[in-house]
Amino acid sequence: MFIVLFAYAAFSKLFEFELFRAQIGKSPMITQYASLFAWAVPALEIVICLLLLFPKTRIIGFYCSFTLMFLFTGYIFMMLKLSPYVPCSCGGILSGMGWTEHLFFNVGFTLLAIAGVYFDGKFQSVNGRDMSGELQTL
Repeated sequence: MFIVLFAYAAFSKLFEFELFRAQIGKSPMITQYASLFAWAVPALEIVICLLLLFPKTRIIGFYCSFTLMFLFTGYIFMMLKLSPYVPCSCGGILSGMGWTEHLFFNVGFTLLAIAGVYFDGKFQSVNGRDMSGELQTL
C-alpha cells in the first residue's frame, strides 16, 4: 500500500511540478523552503518506494514511511490549528479530501507503518533472518 501511495503521490507532484511548487510556496510554514521541498518530497517518496521493494531494505522503508507520514500528519495538524490559510498541495485523488479527512487518512497510514515495522521484524525473525537479511546461525 505504501509503494502505491508514495509512487502515486510522487509522480502526481512531478507531473504537475509547477503547481505543486506554487501551492507549497503559499504555506506559511515552509514558504522560504518551497523550492527545496518541491524536489525533496517526491524524491524521498520514490526512495522509500525502492526501499520497500526489497526484503533486505524493507524494514528501513517502513521506518522511513512511518517518519514521513508522522511528519506529514504533524504538518497537517499544525496547519489546521495554527494557520488561518491552509493551502492544498496534494495531487490527484488526495486533493479531493478536506484537511480533516486528510489528517485521519495520514493517521491511518502512520499506524499502518508501525504495523509494517512490527510485522516485518517478526517475519524476519520467524524466517531465521536478521535485520540485514542474512541467515542467522545458531
